[in-house]
Amino acid sequence: MPVPDVFVFNRAIIDSTAAVASAYKPNLAFYEALGLPGMEALERTVSHIRDVAPDAVIIGDAKRGDIGPSARAYAKAMFGFWDFDAVTVNAWGGSDSIEPFLEDPTRGVFVWCRGSNPGSGDFQDLLVDGKGEGTPLYEAMARACADWNTSGNIGLVVGATVPGQLAAVRSLCPDMPLLIPGVGAQGGELESAVRAGCDSKGRLALINSSRGVIYASPSADFASAASEAASRLRDSINHVLEQDGLGWLSS
Repeated sequence: MPVPDVFVFNRAIIDSTAAVASAYKPNLAFYEALGLPGMEALERTVSHIRDVAPDAVIIGDAKRGDIGPSARAYAKAMFGFWDFDAVTVNAWGGSDSIEPFLEDPTRGVFVWCRGSNPGSGDFQDLLVDGKGEGTPLYEAMARACADWNTSGNIGLVVGATVPGQLAAVRSLCPDMPLLIPGVGAQGGELESAVRAGCDSKGRLALINSSRGVIYASPSADFASAASEAASRLRDSINHVLEQDGLGWLSS
């Protein structure tokens, strides 16, 4: 960061992108790594987003995954204390690991389905038996989440770096929101992410660029550079949708 204070940095990023960002996704790992000062910075950051971008969705990127009382405590922390609109969770422990997060239908839960990192395929692409034929494990996760989605508040996390798997998940879950990380610094290609990840109306996809926006410049102009990067991303997404007749003005 070009400035030493985490909240000062975040505030500048938020102020410069509030007009174009549909959502903000603070990654709790980086705040937890700073101890109590990091937690205080996160609290101030969430409060500032509420003040200057009240329509933006705040996603707590926590990837929590546990069972029983621990899962319930995590859900209480994410929604009751931090007041996130949605959280990312790890559901590889089964349905009971995410049930506490689903109890409030006004809160969203993005389940980690197919990662954007190189090693995610080590397990998530493994073929498992399903109805007599081999099914990739990530597809089994997507189908399970569709069954669990009785309150309509489950979405899936699928990386932009795996467009084939992204398209497969969208086909299996045509009406569920997808959180799509990996565009930008991780090398995911934007056009394929938009086309594979959006629903038939060109909606229900959150295209995530983190480092590509907040670290657009290492210098004093970091806030304006972030604004330009976010605006370019928004315009590029809209350009793809307009090419397919799914732009906001044509819908």
